Amino acid sequence: MSTQTSGTAARKPKRDLLTFDRHDRWGLAALLGLASLGAVATTVVTPLVGWLQGGDLRVPFSSDIAVPVLDGMGLQHGPGDYDLIIPDPTATQRILDLIPGLGWLALIVAGCWILLRVMGDIGRGDPFAPDNVRRLRVLAVLVAIGWPVLAGLRFIASFVITTGLGLGNIGLAFTVPFVPLVVGVVVALLAEAFKAGSRLRDDVDGLV
Repeated sequence: MSTQTSGTAARKPKRDLLTFDRHDRWGLAALLGLASLGAVATTVVTPLVGWLQGGDLRVPFSSDIAVPVLDGMGLQHGPGDYDLIIPDPTATQRILDLIPGLGWLALIVAGCWILLRVMGDIGRGDPFAPDNVRRLRVLAVLVAIGWPVLAGLRFIASFVITTGLGLGNIGLAFTVPFVPLVVGVVVALLAEAFKAGSRLRDDVDGLV
């Protein structure tokens, strides 16, 4: 009986796989680092390399397009998303194409840094630190406002770049992205939950 009891006592408790430990923090840091590097590569390095090599300029474009098969059947269709390939672009066109990418880079890096700081406090067992409420609110603003603003900036840059190309009746279409607005509201609600948790923690500490 005593042997069985001692064996049970010596048995280690099972590790909770959902616990956020230092290995998870390292993995998250590596993932966010890769995301930042990917943003640098796609928004800055690739356009600059194309500029140095004198390659064509690919401009994201969204407009109404003609689909003869659908038109012949009397079916309606929405605008299409595609790239305009501009040969021998000017330096001004290159710079205009690069500016929105720099904005996206800043947004992604800032968001990754905020998440790292929040997860660092969670890993240290202090998820309801007052700074995390402020960080989550900033993140909500970056997503809900920064994302649509940069989408609008991309639209303006594409419009200016393609002005004077003689596109005829083709007009650039713009759709307000609603997904970042929803995500921003969710993050803002999460910030309020953290604020309530911080207030509750302070009340408990005051009772001790």
